[in-house]
Amino acid sequence: MPANSSHIDRLRTWRVRRPRTTSLADLVPGMQQTLQRQQRRTGNFAQAWHACVPPALRDRCRVDEVRGGVARVTAANAAITFQLDRLLRSGLLAELRRACVSSITRVDVRTGTLPSTSRG
Repeated sequence: MPANSSHIDRLRTWRVRRPRTTSLADLVPGMQQTLQRQQRRTGNFAQAWHACVPPALRDRCRVDEVRGGVARVTAANAAITFQLDRLLRSGLLAELRRACVSSITRVDVRTGTLPSTSRG
């Protein structure tokens, strides 16, 4: 019997649920790593996007990710998606390629929801 109870005690130490995070300070290092990783992936393209896209369109979309040479951008509505598509086809893609250090093969623009910003 003692061998079985020691085995169960050992299993309990391995299979215990992690304590829930109750402090915001415990979440900050993980969020910082996530944001740094996202910045490394999209930062260079996001800077080029900010410099090349007209402000009226830039404020109505966001750069989601860059992976494998494909940049994914979410636009607020179909009208913005259409305008960005026209701009990309008429030379914006070439301009982004020149401005961005990483190689960009294409930009996928999708319609989605953007976080609302309160202006007051």
